[in-house]
Amino acid sequence: MLIAIELFTLWFSLDTLSSVRAFVAGEGLWSKAEKDAIYHLEKYARTYNAGDYKKFQEFMKVPMGDHKTLEELMKKNPDTNIARQGFLEGRNYPDDVDGMVQLFSRFHNFYYIQKAVFVWRKADSTIALLTPIGIRLNQEISKPLPSAERVDEIMSEIDPINQKLTFLEDKFSYTLGEGSRWMENMILKVLFLIVLTVELTGLILTISVSIGITKGIDAIMSISSNVSKADFSDKVKIYSKDEIGVWLPLLIK
Repeated sequence: MLIAIELFTLWFSLDTLSSVRAFVAGEGLWSKAEKDAIYHLEKYARTYNAGDYKKFQEFMKVPMGDHKTLEELMKKNPDTNIARQGFLEGRNYPDDVDGMVQLFSRFHNFYYIQKAVFVWRKADSTIALLTPIGIRLNQEISKPLPSAERVDEIMSEIDPINQKLTFLEDKFSYTLGEGSRWMENMILKVLFLIVLTVELTGLILTISVSIGITKGIDAIMSISSNVSKADFSDKVKIYSKDEIGVWLPLLIK
């Protein structure tokens, strides 16, 4: 049973750490999509090429997918299928998605997860500001005679948002990194205690069984010696209910 607990703990620990890694990878995808979206929006402001605006919208689907997951997981009774679909729309690796949802469900009250989610929500509300900026920019450029001054005015709103997002992206990764290191240390301590318990239990059982066997054998030797001398005064002492304990009285009879 102890070995089974040890193996389960090891599996659970590896699964949890893998899910944390998936979140860090997901943050990388989110950050890359954000930077690419801003790049194409800025390019659109220079070229007036509608294709750049479409690419901006395409890259914004990544944080929008993660937004769907965040909103669902923050509910009292979240629908895991919706949360999973949001992560997939955020281009997270399909095999990692279930673990990411489970990590949030299991550890949503855990300090580092709460802190990471707080940062995620701030970044989520901040990146949402890019969508109306893109719409206003598209409306201006779509005019028969777009105003270059108005375009520059709209684009001036992007840099502060980009800087804030960069700070939040770094903070999210650092928070998960801290949590991962803390969890790794706790896992090592728990596994050490379990292994120590298994070894001590095995040692105690081995000593106990050895003592029982030794007493039984000593009893057989003692009684056999007395019987060989026609001394039937000693009674058989039963030290265990194993094979020796069962057969010892029969052998003496």
